[in-house]
Amino acid sequence: MGRLYLGAGLLAALLALGVWTSGTMTQVHQEMAGQLEQAAQAAQESDWGEAQRRAEAAGSLWAERRHGVASLADHTPMDEIDALFARLTVLAQEKDYGEFGPECRELAVRLKAMGEAHTAHWWNLF
Repeated sequence: MGRLYLGAGLLAALLALGVWTSGTMTQVHQEMAGQLEQAAQAAQESDWGEAQRRAEAAGSLWAERRHGVASLADHTPMDEIDALFARLTVLAQEKDYGEFGPECRELAVRLKAMGEAHTAHWWNLF
């Protein structure tokens, strides 16, 4: 009988961990995507300093949380996101503001998609 309770407890703990992880992944990616959307808006309004600060803030969040995300996520979209952050840095250095805003939006869309892919939805179960 003790093994039954141990097994049930282990399954309950894994379920709780999965639900918590799902919520955390969504929150982390939404936060970064929000920063990038604000950066794109600032670039559209020609507020280059604010656009760069927001993009750098999103990049810092990504760098801080990348290893935790990597332990839970597929690495192919992560590599694409890394490449887009690198391209965004180059665009900022070259002061290519015509491409900076659209690149921020593209990156925000990918981050949101990555967060949604790890959210508990019924269609993610199959």
